[in-house]
Amino acid sequence: MKLKNSIKPALLLSTALLASAAQADFIGAEAEAGVFLNNDGEDSNSYFGLAIEHPIPLIPNVRFQHQSLEEENQPDLSFNDYTLYYEFGLLWLDLDLGATFRQIGDSNNSTIDGTYPLGYVSAYLSIPGTPFSVGGEFKSGGGSDADITDTTFKVKFQPLPFVGLEAGYRTIEEQFQSSTVFEPKGAFIGVFADF
Repeated sequence: MKLKNSIKPALLLSTALLASAAQADFIGAEAEAGVFLNNDGEDSNSYFGLAIEHPIPLIPNVRFQHQSLEEENQPDLSFNDYTLYYEFGLLWLDLDLGATFRQIGDSNNSTIDGTYPLGYVSAYLSIPGTPFSVGGEFKSGGGSDADITDTTFKVKFQPLPFVGLEAGYRTIEEQFQSSTVFEPKGAFIGVFADF
């Protein structure tokens, strides 16, 4: 009789915790925007993105990112990244794995205009007891038409529940069929909202 009485509150507590966890992870979104300071150019370029996450098994999460890369005396390398990914949470580590499709839309240069498939990995480690997290993102691929590598190192500072600041360094290496190589790289700083 005592065993039944002790199990009942434990079951109720477990059910309540699971229900609250499922509700908290039902759907989420993260938006970011900032400035990319390309070392190879005189002008700064903007970036922005939006990620939508959900708890539905087997269906990947979705992320859209835009990077402006407009400089004088070179092709317009601005691109849109469409990423499908799965999220894995391990204690303080957030790990994402998936695929990115990079769309470069320079209609004046047919050798780089197109959509390129890339592998996608993202990992961020939250530092316990602080509003900081550190990590990065890596994209690589391009198919038979290009060789593309995009590496980002980032520090996030989130003193408030839904908004924060981000800063880091990004290196993009793109080589196309024409043997043309572009290597924009530099620091960036921006803001993000997590809700």
